[in-house]
Amino acid sequence: MLYDCPECGLPATVSSRGSLWSTDGPVEHVDAHCASGHRFLGPAESLRVLLSVARA
Repeated sequence: MLYDCPECGLPATVSSRGSLWSTDGPVEHVDAHCASGHRFLGPAESLRVLLSVARA
């Protein structure tokens, strides 16, 4: 799956996922990298899906 980079809007891929605890329980976090070299580490829900590739 490709996502929009939160900083520049270019395609970004997620290299790792995990859960971190918050006061409301676990929150899924992702580590994403875009084509420009920006890096995002934060809640998965804050990334917008750019493209979902379906496999036949």
